[in-house]
Amino acid sequence: MPYLRDRVFILKKEPFREQDRRIVMYGREHGLLVAVARGSSNASSKQAGHLEPFSEADVMIAHGKAFDKLAVASRVPDALPRFRLGGLAVLGAFSDLIASLTRPGIADPRIFDLYRDVREAASSLPDATTPERGRLLHAAASLKLLDLIGFAPTADRSSGLVSGPVKALAFMRRAPILDVLRLTVTTDVLEAACAFVDEAMRQTPLDRPPHGPTTIGALLSTR
Repeated sequence: MPYLRDRVFILKKEPFREQDRRIVMYGREHGLLVAVARGSSNASSKQAGHLEPFSEADVMIAHGKAFDKLAVASRVPDALPRFRLGGLAVLGAFSDLIASLTRPGIADPRIFDLYRDVREAASSLPDATTPERGRLLHAAASLKLLDLIGFAPTADRSSGLVSGPVKALAFMRRAPILDVLRLTVTTDVLEAACAFVDEAMRQTPLDRPPHGPTTIGALLSTR
């Protein structure tokens, strides 16, 4: 039975049969990976603690006829930051976005690195009751992901945007994620930039509908 090894980020886990879990991952060497962790819903499972969403792990996957199986998983020590609710909301939506916009068999280490940077930035976010930074982070991460997969929208005066949102989107595109969090924008500019990214997502062909921009917009809506 052939095996595959990779360093991955756990994007999400889903129920599969009675005691198993379907693990969705993004690997540095192999891109989007999906494998079943047998018995991982049991409290006594040795793998369960290594497969928490948003964690970084070294995995070995066995290829199967019906589905691939997660043979070994070992979480990278001290690699999982602590998150407040706002950070968990942003990272959960971005994880689902990667799972929706990427396809198995196409690897891009830049997406792996982007996820790592977004995860670090999300760990610095305050609670979801102060949503502006979270919305800015999610919009910037989504825009960078679109750039990497080749669906980058054009953000200039011809797209109907005025100067403020155009400059903000240009900065979000080129700046490191942590620098984006330091960007100060007015509410109007933030709303216009986020609306532009959400519209770009709606025009992007997806394998699966994400929980992405619309859910994150509602969860982190400005009150």
